[in-house]
Amino acid sequence: MRTTASCALLLALTFGLGGGIHGEFSQQSLSVSLLTAADDKPGDKPIPTKEAAGKMTVPEGFKVTLFAGEPDIVQPIAFCFDDRGRMWVVECLSYPKWSKDGKGNDRVTILEDTDGDGVHDKKIVFMDTGVNLSGIELGFGGVWLCSSPNLVFVPILEGDKPGKPEVKLDGWNMIDTKHNIFNSLIWGPDGWLYGCNGIQAKAWVGAPGTPKEKRTYLDCGVWRYHPTRKTFEAVAHGTTNPFGLDFDDHGEMFITNCVIDHLFHFVPGGHYERMYGQDANPHVYGLMKSCVDYKHWAGGDWTTSRTTGVGGKPEHSDAGGGHAHAGCAIYLADNFPKEYRNTLFTANIHGNRLNNDGLERTKSGYKGVRRPDFLFANDSWFRGICVKVGPDGGLYVSDWCDTGECHNYDKADTTNGRIYRVVYKNAKQFRGDISKMTDAELVKLQSHANDWFVRKARRVLQERAVEGKLEEATAKELAAILRRNPEVTRKLRALWALEVIGKLDAKDVINLLTHKEDVLRAWAFRMAVEDKQRFADAKLVLQAVAEDEKSPYVRLHIASSIQRLPPTAYPGGSLATHALMNPAPLDDPNVSLMMWYALERWYSKEPHFAPSILSRTDVSLVRQNTVRFIFAQPEPNRGKLLVKVMDELGRIDNKAGQLDILRGVRESLAGRKDVLPPKNWSEVYAGLLKDGSPEVKREAEAVAVLFGDKDAIAALRKRITDTSAEVEDRRAAIELLAPRKLLDAKTLQGLLDNPELRGTAIRALAGFADANTPSAIIKVYPKLTAEEKADAVQTLAARVSFAKELLDAVEKGTIPRGDIPVMTARQILALNDKGVSERLDKVWGKITPVAKERTALIRKWKGILTDDAIKKADVVNGRALFTKHCAACHKMFGEGETFGPELTGSQRTNLDYILENVLDPSAVVPREFQLINFTTKDDRVIVGTIFRETKDAVTIRTVRETIILPVGDIATRKQTNVSMMPEGLFDQMKPDEVRDLVAYLRAKEQVPIPKK
Repeated sequence: MRTTASCALLLALTFGLGGGIHGEFSQQSLSVSLLTAADDKPGDKPIPTKEAAGKMTVPEGFKVTLFAGEPDIVQPIAFCFDDRGRMWVVECLSYPKWSKDGKGNDRVTILEDTDGDGVHDKKIVFMDTGVNLSGIELGFGGVWLCSSPNLVFVPILEGDKPGKPEVKLDGWNMIDTKHNIFNSLIWGPDGWLYGCNGIQAKAWVGAPGTPKEKRTYLDCGVWRYHPTRKTFEAVAHGTTNPFGLDFDDHGEMFITNCVIDHLFHFVPGGHYERMYGQDANPHVYGLMKSCVDYKHWAGGDWTTSRTTGVGGKPEHSDAGGGHAHAGCAIYLADNFPKEYRNTLFTANIHGNRLNNDGLERTKSGYKGVRRPDFLFANDSWFRGICVKVGPDGGLYVSDWCDTGECHNYDKADTTNGRIYRVVYKNAKQFRGDISKMTDAELVKLQSHANDWFVRKARRVLQERAVEGKLEEATAKELAAILRRNPEVTRKLRALWALEVIGKLDAKDVINLLTHKEDVLRAWAFRMAVEDKQRFADAKLVLQAVAEDEKSPYVRLHIASSIQRLPPTAYPGGSLATHALMNPAPLDDPNVSLMMWYALERWYSKEPHFAPSILSRTDVSLVRQNTVRFIFAQPEPNRGKLLVKVMDELGRIDNKAGQLDILRGVRESLAGRKDVLPPKNWSEVYAGLLKDGSPEVKREAEAVAVLFGDKDAIAALRKRITDTSAEVEDRRAAIELLAPRKLLDAKTLQGLLDNPELRGTAIRALAGFADANTPSAIIKVYPKLTAEEKADAVQTLAARVSFAKELLDAVEKGTIPRGDIPVMTARQILALNDKGVSERLDKVWGKITPVAKERTALIRKWKGILTDDAIKKADVVNGRALFTKHCAACHKMFGEGETFGPELTGSQRTNLDYILENVLDPSAVVPREFQLINFTTKDDRVIVGTIFRETKDAVTIRTVRETIILPVGDIATRKQTNVSMMPEGLFDQMKPDEVRDLVAYLRAKEQVPIPKK
């Protein structure tokens, strides 16, 4: 049962991916969305201010009140609390026309609830000349404000009067920025001020007057600034438009992101998946993923979730409301029931609600866990932005209150805005002033059940330490908690407090490095590298721990911490090598990536050390990326390093190490031409052919081809026609030589009668503009398997001259019309030849957009796929059909490929959703899954999606294969709005098979593998 109440949030976004959620919450969310459904379009006005809280739906036992609303406040983009528990609100009147002249009328307003009824009754306007304000935090005697392009500090004078604003940092982007402005100020447990930055806001940040070459670059990600050392750093990079940041009970950082995945566990030094563009570091070679495997919306174009909260599409509401999120509050207070502690609240902007995610430990970090949505505003104007926990343990939420969101660049309704308070039973108001407490009282607050008090007390202690006003006993009392308190969270709080007051003893850090709790070991490592003397005292222990630590969680933080060591000042490389020499298995992708990021930082200063690492680590990713890094070095340094790489390759006597290095070379040379081999390559190559495993020999031959090794190329050419050679070796030879045009089309045509090689030969022939190819393929067409026929029509659609003969064969009946799928017909149209297009219309037919027939098709299949019919389905056979038709692109229940969106968490239980996506896959398709038409300089057309792109080559995934296309061979490229998923999937199947597949797609859990 749920009662009505209130809450809210906004600002975030660009585009998004498909996805969904776990089905266990779908009925609850759906029932609420139907219960509250109104019109498809937002009303002309929001629910009246005084009525809005009462219209909201929250779990039983919770109560919502309107803490403040228009006309007292408008446009509440951010807020925080002072040491007396008063709320300081930023009213952003600048948006959407950001001020470029340094003048503005944004306000900072102080709101106070003096009688404890959950509604403010006192208001003070602290300042009303703010410029582009988007974030606020209090501390060190003043107000910290995100005021693009500056981070501004405004002293608080007696009587809550503002002093003269001081620009602490500048350089945030004001040219490209629209809605993803920097935001989310918050004090970290380490005493630094943290904030977020969006993907379009490419910034070079530094103190005023700092030259650009000495500034810190960042776009999307998290940054931090130390208030007394005046140091600025980029903490971690990636995501899209992060608009929410908080820390859990163990000091781990989480951010909420507007699009792509909505939640990330951010570890310092990490590089995370982005919506688009390249990471700031070109040598990361791989990005860490979100900590969630579900999405709060059902996929499609992001605009489709704009009206999900009230009267919108039920599949989006069922999933959580939409892809746009803002605000982040991890509940660490004492008012809500215990099950909410350490769970995360964020506003779902399009869903007009608050989502609630659990945070669950994994071996190396955390994962988000879908929980029931917490609050439904039931108002289509509700646009939540900022979420915070207050001193009373309540959850406070600001509501931008508008019909659009951050994409409204022309006009925003600046006449309204609300802030709601959500509490459970018996919430107690705080009356006092933390800044006036004694040191002993502040130390005692480190054990408070509400982390609001813990954080405030820690910051006040930090301020007193800076001013030299800290009592002598304070550090001793904190040290006693660190050493004697049995609770991990209390030890951590004492650790952080000692760090911020500058009294953390190296001996305590060293003792924690071997503590039984992995969280404490991880933080000890982090603290050890934060201070030069502390690091020097602990260096030997750190090396021993790095070499012996078994916990993936601690190893992740070791790799993160190593990056804090400037290679020129500390022996960071030595510590990194100790971590690499750790014999414990390292199969966690995040730990491997973080270790690589640490090594890359060392290599960037000392590249000559890189080759020696190859034989000193068993981490596959590190070995491959080390080779890639070396190939990216400029000459003459690269040549010298490559000789050392080959020496290491010759020394390594294990298959895994040899393969890693060889694959690193292949990856580095993809798309490059005329690359000279290192002088010692021939000797190493001969040794690999003599003593290597079959797999190593194959990889070595591939590298030899890339190096232009004439003897190797000649041997491979000979092998192709050598009937005594192994079929796999002959097939590999074709795949190595054909893409680089190192054999002739005649040789490939001669293989078309060989059942074991002709599939490979048919695919390879697409790369050769040979006039005899079409007739040769058409001649053997009747003998081909179904798979080979699909390859054949794909090759014959690759060139204008080929397509003409293909269409002739269709007209004559040699090749059945039905053998040409819609995807191949689209490729023929992409040849952009008028005569061929006209013949396609005549011989094959026009490509009629499925959208025109979608309604009728959906009606047809809903009539066939009734509940009774689904009950009779063979779900095991459905799995077999999924493997055959879908697994090449989609993953479900951990099986399949990721060329397309993962289906495990999608809105699979909804038949309408399945039918819309299968019958009309191009209706709404994310950009990364849209086909791109490439034309090569020798007039071949390749249609597919981009898997990877470097300055040298584009790796393209087509319907039939993966092709590495050198950039220099590309004549044109054109983005389409067509999905890679072909139309007419159901047309290829019998009705019973469709029934079985759909039943499997709707399955709640994996089913057995079909018996042969």
